[in-house]
Amino acid sequence: MNKIIRFFDLHPGEERKEAVLENVINNISFRGANAWILACAIVIASVGLNVNSTAVIIGAMLISPLMGPIVGAGFALGTFDFQLLKNQSKICLLPH
Repeated sequence: MNKIIRFFDLHPGEERKEAVLENVINNISFRGANAWILACAIVIASVGLNVNSTAVIIGAMLISPLMGPIVGAGFALGTFDFQLLKNQSKICLLPH
């Protein structure tokens, strides 16, 4: 039974909360490439709104790098780490 559980384990080696926390913290900021991708997604979404195209708006949502901050907020709420949630919201609202 243990072999079956290890076979289907999607994240071997990430059992520790510290490893997951480090991974989440590294992916919640809008710096460098994420900032440029977000700016491009905003422009594409604006064009989609101007031409009234649902497909273009969905395309902009698909390329936007918002998954890191969403995962960060969910992880912070799930682990009751309100300091991380506070820091994560500062990072997302005020990109450096």
